[in-house]
Amino acid sequence: MRRITMREDLTPIDKKSIEKGITRAELSRRSGVPVRTLEGWSARIRTSPNVYQLYKVAQVLECHIEDLIEPELAEKESTPEE
Repeated sequence: MRRITMREDLTPIDKKSIEKGITRAELSRRSGVPVRTLEGWSARIRTSPNVYQLYKVAQVLECHIEDLIEPELAEKESTPEE
């Protein structure tokens, strides 16, 4: 599996994974979160992550859940559209 490279538009999970030198496959194996779910978060297709899954990912990446959430996406989802 190819490694993720650092880009400006990466999600916080991808950035933390790169910092730790962990591939998505390894993150999936260690956290128990399916690779497809991680890919969905990375592509921003799945923008409302399951908190328990996010917690497991945060444990593997040795950070807080808050470090993995993108505030602008969370704010956009909580604001009703007119």
